[in-house]
Amino acid sequence: MGGRAKGRVTAVYEASLLDLSLGGALIEHVHIVRPGTTSYLILRMKGRDVNLRCQIIRSIVHRVQVESDGERALVYQTGLQFVDRSDATMQMISDYILSTMEAIDPPLTAP
Repeated sequence: MGGRAKGRVTAVYEASLLDLSLGGALIEHVHIVRPGTTSYLILRMKGRDVNLRCQIIRSIVHRVQVESDGERALVYQTGLQFVDRSDATMQMISDYILSTMEAIDPPLTAP
């Protein structure tokens, strides 16, 4: 082979979803990510995984936690902005947000 090939490696990390909107999400995790890069957030909605392409807007160290083995780990909070959003995906996110809001604050019913 002549020349050098360039490639990209992606990895899957566990993250906690802190906030979700139609424009993006706030997640918390223990792995370093670089602002400006593109990634995917995989959310489970209505019994299926939804892959949301997003741009990492910011990522900051939020706290330090002690792991079960006694090691310390940095915990990051990362802001994601969704890109390439389809109408169907946005409707699914909207329905999910509404369902979680109703679970927290159910609608009033007449006596």
